Amino acid sequence: MANHRDQNPFSHDDDINPFANHNNNYQVPPSSKLSTLDPEPPLFYGLSGAAAPQTSLDTSAKLKKKRQELEAKEAELNKREEILRRKEETLAKSGAVIRPKNWPSCYPLVHHDIANDIPLHLQRIQYVAYAILLGVPISLFWNVLLSIAVFARGAAGVFVFFSIIYFFLGPMGAFYFWYRPLYRAFRTNNGTSFGCFFFNFFNHIVFFSFAAIGPRIIFVGLQFAGLLNAMSLISDYPALGIMSFIGFGFFAIEVLLSIWVFRQVYMHFRGSGGKATTVSIDL
Repeated sequence: MANHRDQNPFSHDDDINPFANHNNNYQVPPSSKLSTLDPEPPLFYGLSGAAAPQTSLDTSAKLKKKRQELEAKEAELNKREEILRRKEETLAKSGAVIRPKNWPSCYPLVHHDIANDIPLHLQRIQYVAYAILLGVPISLFWNVLLSIAVFARGAAGVFVFFSIIYFFLGPMGAFYFWYRPLYRAFRTNNGTSFGCFFFNFFNHIVFFSFAAIGPRIIFVGLQFAGLLNAMSLISDYPALGIMSFIGFGFFAIEVLLSIWVFRQVYMHFRGSGGKATTVSIDL
């Protein structure tokens, strides 16, 4: 009984203890299927293997190539800046002024800035001349409409052809033949520009005076929207007569304003002497 009581019911035999070391020289049986795992690849270059030095060399070569490209671009930009600086210095020494193109605003072709380029006491004349320039395509376009309307009533089509030519060539010719010379003359006080303006602007006045009167000469029935044509049309074709009177009003306003500008410019030219003062370059 004593022996039975001394036995611990919670004890376990060592034979069934999985953690017990029954034999220190225990070896895996040959029949075991366990095998060693392959070595894992290194997570980072440089810990093991020969790929790290090669990749490092490739990266340094790429960085060196990019650095060379950036240095070449920087050298090219510096060269361009130096060329521009030399050009600006040359222009500054010559007294020339660079003026960027800004007119018309939709498609800049020339430089045009009355407020900054023209002296204050001449700006009024220049603004009136600018209004005359804008009135040229308006009056000639109305003349085209009248010619088409008269052609619909049985007039010769050649008159419409001439009216279209006046409409397309008139504004361009006015700008380059007398407006730009006047602009340049006021800005530089150059005698040659004044002379070019006087000659071409006089022809402008003659042409619009002829159109305002509308005589039936040279080309009989040319159908300028003039006074004489309006008087001949008003009785038979009242609508065409009214259109012709409106055209006569456009032409007459152009002539009156042109005579005023011509007189003012002539008075200024006589007073200033037409001396050249500076040179400018329009970009």
